[in-house]
Amino acid sequence: MSQGIFWDLGIYEKAVNVHLQGGNPYELNGYLSFVYHPIVLRLMSIFGGHLNTVLIGFYILSIVFFLKNINSNHLWWIYTFLAFAYCGIGTISIGSGNVTIFFHLILLGILLGSVEKNNQTYWRKSLFWLSVTTIIFSFVKPYMLAYLLIPLISSWKTPQQKSIWSLTLLLAILFALIMGCGALYFGAEFQSFLNAVQGQTIGKRDLGYGIVMYFYEYYLSASSLLYRAFVLHFVILAAIFSLTLVMANRAKMVNLPRFALLLYFLLTILNPRLKVYDLFPALIALFIFFSFYQTRFNRWVFLIAYAISLSQLAGTALFAHTGILSDPLNVYYLTMGIVFIAAMNSFLTSTISHNKVQGL
Repeated sequence: MSQGIFWDLGIYEKAVNVHLQGGNPYELNGYLSFVYHPIVLRLMSIFGGHLNTVLIGFYILSIVFFLKNINSNHLWWIYTFLAFAYCGIGTISIGSGNVTIFFHLILLGILLGSVEKNNQTYWRKSLFWLSVTTIIFSFVKPYMLAYLLIPLISSWKTPQQKSIWSLTLLLAILFALIMGCGALYFGAEFQSFLNAVQGQTIGKRDLGYGIVMYFYEYYLSASSLLYRAFVLHFVILAAIFSLTLVMANRAKMVNLPRFALLLYFLLTILNPRLKVYDLFPALIALFIFFSFYQTRFNRWVFLIAYAISLSQLAGTALFAHTGILSDPLNVYYLTMGIVFIAAMNSFLTSTISHNKVQGL
């Protein structure tokens, strides 16, 4: 925060300047490294000294697009604000100027627009644009490829399945070809990029708040077994994701636009390097999904889950110096776990009841 607002822009700008001067931007000094593919570096370099202006303009447009798709839904505004205020992650995410959060806002905006309109034609178009936009953003953030599962799952056993699946497969193949050719073409520079990624994540332990962190320290002493921490991360989340899909499929809700918000949340926390600029949009998706099930019981459950975050208010009587709530990781997953379980329970119950009524 000492670097002011949009501090990640300084990293992008420095990398572009070094590249244009013939240097290696993947060997920058400092805690933060430039960890984007050489293709992305070339695209940024097109704008030269105007890169910051272009990116700030993009950031503003992405925020406007997201807010436009919230529209006049008061509950969505409230839950978006609560996600923004949660442990200050919204301020940090936006203030960092990292492109990731603004990618998330655009993807969420596409989903929220279709949920708000609740129109099948619009939903089909939204799945198309979600696929295309996801591929574009994945060149910058490859883990966003996971969001391609949303159009695949949402179109399952619908008249649009063939067209959506064909498009998604085509885009995925195109992405793989471009990235593969890029790795071969850039050669040593691509290897420098991989080294920078490894150095930033493993070397500088800049891993964020993924479930992997619960096991990382345990296996760190035996570096040859460190991979097990990541295996456990994916096994746990894959089990949760699979169970959610099975339950949703039985309740005939996988094709509902609002369910895509829950998928977005689960696919976001699937990222082992979950940073605050990923956690913030994940909470938006989860909280807005939860907003569809406003019972008195659920409001109290949400209040209790959200109140857990107060343990992170440094300098107050609520601040947890010791114990389970002293670790932000525990606080984040306690809140998300409680809200997720309450939302799923209400969603499944209401959907099953609705199906029974229709069957009468």
